[in-house]
Amino acid sequence: MFFDNQNRQRLLSLLLRDAFRYSPDQAFQLTSGKKTAYYIDCKKVSLNAEGAALIGAAIFERIKDLPVEGVGGMTLGADPIATAVSVVSFYKKHPIPAFIVRKEPKGHGSRQQIEGKLANKAKVVVVEDVVTTGGSTLRTLEILKKVGHPVLKVIALVDRKEGGTEAISKTGVAFESLFTLDDFKPRSP
Repeated sequence: MFFDNQNRQRLLSLLLRDAFRYSPDQAFQLTSGKKTAYYIDCKKVSLNAEGAALIGAAIFERIKDLPVEGVGGMTLGADPIATAVSVVSFYKKHPIPAFIVRKEPKGHGSRQQIEGKLANKAKVVVVEDVVTTGGSTLRTLEILKKVGHPVLKVIALVDRKEGGTEAISKTGVAFESLFTLDDFKPRSP
């Protein structure tokens, strides 16, 4: 699958239909603790077969020319996204392994914080479902840096445009998103 404008519009349509919620009384609380009128639960689409295929194709198109050796992010939002990209990469004959970053190191067994088979000092791309303040992404970048994985780029499905872009950019890592919150807000006539 090639990710063109038609597929971009289809993915946005799925996100609007299945993931986006609006409440004028700001009924939704974000991870940051902030209340908002706009909520986007991307897992409703990233765990859907069509949505996963579109997401995987979209992100693969943006990273296929990078020297990327792994794609992943903080569990749980990044898990289906990383898997989708990895599957698409296999079918495109450019396999990229997926990885998952745990919020805390595993409490038993290997006690690792990063799951998946990454080479030592593998160059990685971090994926996120929604970026608001960038806190989760910054934590992910910190964990990956600590174990020696250079991060080539961060890609989010949605940037809420609430400081996350700036926070991530301050780390020196490139950031981009497939959509911003503006794509979900009603257009003025």
